[in-house]
Amino acid sequence: MSTILVTGATGFIGSRLVKLLVERGFAVRAMVVERDPLLSALEGIDCEIVAGDITRVETLAAPLAGVSTVFHLAAVLFADNPALFKRVNLEGTRNLVGESVKAGVRHFVYVSAAAAGYRLRTTYGETKHLAERLMHDPSERTSFTVVRPTLVFGPGGGGQELVRYVDQIRKFRWFIPLVGRGRARKRWVLVDDLVDGLARLVDRRVSYGKTYNFGGGDAHSMREYTEIICRRLGIAKPIVAVPVWVCRAIAGLLSHIQRSPLLKRDTILGVVMDADFDIEPARREIGYDPVAFEEWLLTKTWGDPFWAR
Repeated sequence: MSTILVTGATGFIGSRLVKLLVERGFAVRAMVVERDPLLSALEGIDCEIVAGDITRVETLAAPLAGVSTVFHLAAVLFADNPALFKRVNLEGTRNLVGESVKAGVRHFVYVSAAAAGYRLRTTYGETKHLAERLMHDPSERTSFTVVRPTLVFGPGGGGQELVRYVDQIRKFRWFIPLVGRGRARKRWVLVDDLVDGLARLVDRRVSYGKTYNFGGGDAHSMREYTEIICRRLGIAKPIVAVPVWVCRAIAGLLSHIQRSPLLKRDTILGVVMDADFDIEPARREIGYDPVAFEEWLLTKTWGDPFWAR
């Protein structure tokens, strides 16, 4: 049986992908960094665990040996040092792509981000955008698929972005400040739907050379998402639109007095850029079928401690 390699295998998405692939009968190799603090996420999963670091090319040959498919999820989402985004998201991906081609990997699935498709990109989104270009280089041995997930939600709140956002909604005492008017439309995605979509790409030749948007089943403006979350949390605080120019001025001030300010250029762009991208090609070609955020939040989270705090 050929082996599937998953990088970022201990993360919120990666660990669930490893589990699902194993449940579907695939031989899975999970690549983790040495002394990975999240290693417990793979407990009880019948997978092979190997050490590897995409920023150290000399560590990649062993994890890639005998691998037919790579799912590349390892990335930096938040960092105070912009150089870290480039070192991991761009140069690390370049290392993995190069070594995968050398190893004869048949199919390389790059998990990028909706932020790569923004009109104005964050530092994170720019490194994802540049890394996507690496998938365009022709190779006789390796076919590439790019997947662009939107913000991920799920048990415990979801990915880092949603957890941070909900924490901020709870934090402000009298009102909830919203960057701009909250008109940007998003399509948040359930982690279970995301990993199911990824698993559907295994041995699917129709996906070779394609870029798929993996968004959710419904789209809302940022204001609407905030209102839905407030309704679920039982919060009645008013939502106050803060002009973007004011947010930029505050971000500039905070950059001089705080080491890691919450409000900064990238935070602002993440709120005001549209991310309601077309998911129909994924529906049509691989059977991708995501649920709606509002339905899930209001019906599937009542036993989740995160939403009850």
